[in-house]
Amino acid sequence: MWLSRIFVAQPLRVGARILLDQDASHYLRNVLRLKPGVLVALFNGDDCYDYASLLSYQGRQALVIVQKRTLANSESELPTEIIQGLSRFDHMDWMIQKTTELGVQRISVFNAEHSQIPLKAKARDKRLEHWLAVAIKACEQSGRYRPPQIGFHQTLAKLLEEPIVRDVRILLDFEGRRLQDTPIHGDPAQHISLLLGPEGGLSNAEIKLARSCGYIPTRLGPRVLRTETAATTALAIVQSTWGDI
Repeated sequence: MWLSRIFVAQPLRVGARILLDQDASHYLRNVLRLKPGVLVALFNGDDCYDYASLLSYQGRQALVIVQKRTLANSESELPTEIIQGLSRFDHMDWMIQKTTELGVQRISVFNAEHSQIPLKAKARDKRLEHWLAVAIKACEQSGRYRPPQIGFHQTLAKLLEEPIVRDVRILLDFEGRRLQDTPIHGDPAQHISLLLGPEGGLSNAEIKLARSCGYIPTRLGPRVLRTETAATTALAIVQSTWGDI
């Protein structure tokens, strides 16, 4: 039986009594309109268990008592990353939501030369908090347990300097072979990194830098896709070809 799922940022154990925060309480009471006595599933990203919990209310706040836990790992075994040049905030939200549903493990964002409104350092933490909230909601809906890691860098150069494993490096462009035809050698669980620009695309300098770092120009098809559509489509192709979809 599918239960409404709620993320809680605290340890979970059978028998625990937990007062949910204002947002979660509002969602259960006023959006889903759940009555006292129903079961909801809690998860916290620390493991791959659903914690079935009995719902009640104390005033406007939801109170749950954990009844049991059930192992149901739905995380993708294919490590994937979206490297996205910062686009409009509504486009970013849509991309984060959909790629999280598809199973992306890491989303790395950077101020691209063609980003319309670059993200300033003082606004970074607030924006990262918002993006994580979007990803958590997508996890609740899709049955995932671990939200993707989301990071931000001021430039593509600084992002690519990170000491992070990126086995297969793909640059979404209008040149090169089809994404489905990209060679994946050895272990099928190699980390696949997909790099693309914002609405205006990557600059020539950014494309040159990406190629120098081993990113292979790859095309999705004959039509021009919006940046958030391109990211989601590319990840869907990768998951269909080498992953679990």
